[in-house]
Amino acid sequence: MRNLAKALAATAAVATLAFAGTASAAVNLITNGGFVGPNPNGSFVTVGVSSGVIPGWDVLEGNVDWIQGYWPGSDGDGHSIDLNGTTQGKIGQSIVTEIGKYYTIKFDMNANPDFGTGTRVAIIGANGDLGNRTFEATSPTAGPWSPRQISFVADSTSTQITFASGTNTNCCFGAAIDNVSVAVPEPGTWALMIMGFGGAGAMLRRRRLVAA
Repeated sequence: MRNLAKALAATAAVATLAFAGTASAAVNLITNGGFVGPNPNGSFVTVGVSSGVIPGWDVLEGNVDWIQGYWPGSDGDGHSIDLNGTTQGKIGQSIVTEIGKYYTIKFDMNANPDFGTGTRVAIIGANGDLGNRTFEATSPTAGPWSPRQISFVADSTSTQITFASGTNTNCCFGAAIDNVSVAVPEPGTWALMIMGFGGAGAMLRRRRLVAA
């Protein structure tokens, strides 16, 4: 019985590892989550309500600053978005989703360093506001990026993912976002787990037959 327990534990561990490996390879449903564009030139471009100026993204309200090297991006390429341009802004992108499935929005957050210390707020949405995420700027420099995430259940086959500024400075200096992803574990994840535990069940049945 002790050997059987060890075998079951080992099989479960293999299934868990397989699950983790497959989950980490889940497909990112977001296009251009790093806000890549022209080669960084050490500056930024203020983008008003538009479609496709920032590849993959629409500016839905106000305007945003498309950072192009003005400070380092979270992925090191110099691109990110300040959700406050000359006013509070909102950007979005529609993705294909499956009704009833869970999805997780992940992104990195920072603050425009020019305004100094204080709280920056990003309002995240998926066909409507999901909630706020904040970043506390503690020095007037672009410090380390901080990961944030929020999950939702899809209620439509098309979901608009949005990021809006919740920072009211009467102008600029908002929350900065980069490295956006939306993912759900691939179907193969569950298949691997079922195979793993199915193997464990087969071992148990064989053990019982031998014992009989």
